[in-house]
Amino acid sequence: MSAHTVFITNKMNIFLSIIIPAYNEQRRIRKTLIYISDFLRLNKIDFEIIVVANNCNDNTVELLNQIKQESIKELIVIDIPRQGVIGNMKGYAISVGMQKAIGKYHLFIDADNATTFESVFSFIKYIDGGYDVVIGSRYVKGSEVIKKQPLYRVVLSRLSNLLIQLVLLPGIYDTQCGYKMFSQRASKNIFQKVTVTGWGADMEMLAIAQTQGYKIKEAPIRWEAQDESTVRAHAFTYTLKELFAIRWNVARGIYQVRK
Repeated sequence: MSAHTVFITNKMNIFLSIIIPAYNEQRRIRKTLIYISDFLRLNKIDFEIIVVANNCNDNTVELLNQIKQESIKELIVIDIPRQGVIGNMKGYAISVGMQKAIGKYHLFIDADNATTFESVFSFIKYIDGGYDVVIGSRYVKGSEVIKKQPLYRVVLSRLSNLLIQLVLLPGIYDTQCGYKMFSQRASKNIFQKVTVTGWGADMEMLAIAQTQGYKIKEAPIRWEAQDESTVRAHAFTYTLKELFAIRWNVARGIYQVRK
């Protein structure tokens, strides 16, 4: 499967790379991009924002190109065209974006910006303090959930996480939160090994990090559920199938070699 870069940047002294997988996000992506770019400019942070539009059948890519031309020169748009695969390819999109990133710190966030972006400062401090991977968590002490998901999603999320801990990632309470930071070195090693194309990629990237001995920090965040989620209920079932595929990969040792 190919990915086509629409815009590229020649700037090499990037401090922070932000990777955003986008699946049919024409209604929400502009607000997220403007907020993040304004915030980083205000704080005088050199950045790039890599949005990977995956399998979109709306006007997300056209809108991103327009935003790039009008206001956010730091924006890089990668379009993964529809090639017979149906639905959200979040995992593949994140891997493509991470491998294109050139910043010292690599942060991926969801397009809805549900996690307060200001957490970026504490995450950078954790990386500088010796952690290789820092993941946002709604379930650790200090987290603040402003607006919760519908009850059925909360129940599915909690039950799924219990199973994930039992099968794959003991001691990690929130594998699926869309706010994760990686050191440049860890990012390049981990994401060349990710095989899961869907929602289960969050579990796989953590399993790879754990297998390779990277130090993982689960950090509190401020989080607010968004009304227009692109995650459908059947995604939970599919993600659980990916969980056991990842567990099998761990058992076979395919994640062990660090480059």
